[in-house]
Amino acid sequence: MSDVTIVILNWNSYPVVIDAAASALAQRDVAVDLVVVDNGSSDGSLAKLRARYPQARIIEMGHNSGFTGGMNAGTDAARGQFILWQNADLVLADDYCARAVAAMQADQSAGAVGGTVLRLIDGQRTDNFDASGYTLSPAHRTVFLSADVPREVVGVSGSCPIFRRAALEQLRGTVGYVLDPSYFTYGEDIDVMLRLNLAGWKVLYVPTMRAWHVRSGSTAPRSRFYEKPDHTQVHHLRNRLATIVKTWPRPVLWRRLPILALVEAALPFYLLVRRPRSLKNWVRAWWELWRNCVRLRHDRALIQRAASPTAVARLRTLLQRPA
Repeated sequence: MSDVTIVILNWNSYPVVIDAAASALAQRDVAVDLVVVDNGSSDGSLAKLRARYPQARIIEMGHNSGFTGGMNAGTDAARGQFILWQNADLVLADDYCARAVAAMQADQSAGAVGGTVLRLIDGQRTDNFDASGYTLSPAHRTVFLSADVPREVVGVSGSCPIFRRAALEQLRGTVGYVLDPSYFTYGEDIDVMLRLNLAGWKVLYVPTMRAWHVRSGSTAPRSRFYEKPDHTQVHHLRNRLATIVKTWPRPVLWRRLPILALVEAALPFYLLVRRPRSLKNWVRAWWELWRNCVRLRHDRALIQRAASPTAVARLRTLLQRPA
């Protein structure tokens, strides 16, 4: 059996994290190494996880290191040939990992695989759509593709992607990290997916892989962007732009820049109408981006230099929204 390390990041996620860990350990036809990274939880969830699942390896960060800090720590500790990043508010079908491993064993160029994510409502698994494989619009927004068709995609849901360990190590070898630690949270998964594509790895969407997501285990329930906490807005805005700076190859950048520029120019006026106080978050995001521009340009140079013309051409094709 293939070895899969499943990394669950916990931050005050009781009780949903208990079910998440149970679904990880219930995987069939693979050997599971469960790693729980705790970001300084204070709700008693860590003690309950220790008592319920003594076979899990626990990494205590001692503070909230964000999604990037916690998942980087879990990835560093992974022992498996394949690594799954599982949200604390998500449960997996018992064959999720087996189907992913089969897909990657059938295609050695596959660096990541993801499946269909549905909604978990009041503890019940529903058929309500949450996420699938996606491409990206010219404004750098996710565009979900047909949930019924297996295909190569730009990316898969960040709530439960499974990676070939060698692919993540290649990303680290290029810029020194797997997940960009400066992101903290939000948008880090899209950055990883784009970097995988540029490194020559395929990202596959397998619709028969199923998972169910609460989508509110550690943060506020789903809401409009401008209704989210201020720090969340800053992370969203800044990280989205940082990913564009680092990962868009020059042909993509020039083709998409006019639409992107229009969207960015209109955004402060939109915020002014919807929630004027969010303007300061927009300003802060741009300021943090500017303050970090030297490092971003350095990372961009490394990422783009390592990308082959074939990988860039394939990414350009995947970025075209299919009919």
